[in-house]
Amino acid sequence: MEIKVYTPHLTNRLQYALDLVLTQVGELSFTVVQDLNLIAKDDFVINYSGTRIENSFQIHPFGLLFEKDIQNHDVPFDYRQDDFLVSLFPTEFDDLGFDVFSASFFLASRYEEYRGFEADNHGRFQPKDSIQTKIGILKRPIVNIWVKALKLLLSKKWNATFPSRREFRIVNTIDVDNAWAFKNKGVTRTIGGIGKSLLKKGVGEFKERVAVVSADGHDPYDTFDYLKNAQEKFGIESIYFFLVGNYQKPYDTNVPHSNKEFIDLVRKIHDYAEIGIHPSYASYLDAKQIDKEINRVNNITGGQLIKSRQHFLKLSIPDSYRILATLGVSHDYTMGYAQEVGFRAGLCTPFTFFDLLQDKPLDITIHPFAYMDGTLNEYLNLSPSEAKDTIAFLKENVQNVQGEFIGIWHNSSVNDLENWKDWREVYEWGLHQ
Repeated sequence: MEIKVYTPHLTNRLQYALDLVLTQVGELSFTVVQDLNLIAKDDFVINYSGTRIENSFQIHPFGLLFEKDIQNHDVPFDYRQDDFLVSLFPTEFDDLGFDVFSASFFLASRYEEYRGFEADNHGRFQPKDSIQTKIGILKRPIVNIWVKALKLLLSKKWNATFPSRREFRIVNTIDVDNAWAFKNKGVTRTIGGIGKSLLKKGVGEFKERVAVVSADGHDPYDTFDYLKNAQEKFGIESIYFFLVGNYQKPYDTNVPHSNKEFIDLVRKIHDYAEIGIHPSYASYLDAKQIDKEINRVNNITGGQLIKSRQHFLKLSIPDSYRILATLGVSHDYTMGYAQEVGFRAGLCTPFTFFDLLQDKPLDITIHPFAYMDGTLNEYLNLSPSEAKDTIAFLKENVQNVQGEFIGIWHNSSVNDLENWKDWREVYEWGLHQ
């Protein structure tokens, strides 16, 4: 069954918003109609105008999707008494009470990140400045919730059934910033590290480092066998994002991409999991450097890399996505925050990104993540028990809308040592279906 959407004025923003809400999230088919004469009495019509159409489902346009510039005014909202939770861009005298197309477009396009904002010390947009944080909906995939409610209202109005083919699924993602804590760091770095361990960390780490580099001990970041076993235990799809940038302190301190043991590790993991690029901190907005790093991974795996996640979640809207799309990366997994859990774009399902400045969708699919290990442990200072409760809340919200539940973990955070003691249980908690 196909829905007709009537609008007297069609823009690129509106076309994208309709596709996002109705097709990408709602799994509905639609056509746009701009001539009332093309609407039959028994058609299923969403009326996106101020004109009344008999038996249509009416949504009054707020105006955002007919604009071409970027406004700095506050976003109007109302709290609701039903399961919709909140309305952005509220309207009157229609069947929904707000312009769901404008609201969804505003969040998914990351409209607010085109405005001036106070960046953190890594140049990142901060969750405290997001409308979702300010009105208390960041931890809800609000766009998915709105669309689910819209489909229910449409089915009741038209006495029709709109089944969902999408199923809830968990995607396990691992960022490999450093494959090893001590091994394969080269002579200069190894000697320097041993000296630093003795001076700053004490005899314990000194002995551990010496044991590892002399092949008598186990490197604390070498958790790859454990991760593989967990993947097989829970039957979960896994993606590993490898950092292969040039060595540069303090944020890009990986082993050389040409290291034989590192190459063997990537190839081994490639046999049972997907491989993505983890563009280095130093490559931020540097297309040539990112291209070099993509080619490094391609040369190791013999494949064509299409998945990416920014190191340190350094994401510039829309520039980062433009660069990745130009380089052939078609799936990105950076959409989320380091400082807080939740849904940065209001979505927990994959969606195409819209570039406000170019006024068109980019050829890249965004996969939002719900939480990161470091967010739970280091930014929010949660105990393992509190972290499990947080994950359970987020997962339940994603399950309720048949979404894609993604967490970020690092090989270094599942070693069950020191400040990560007992966090393997948290990791596995997130993998339970």
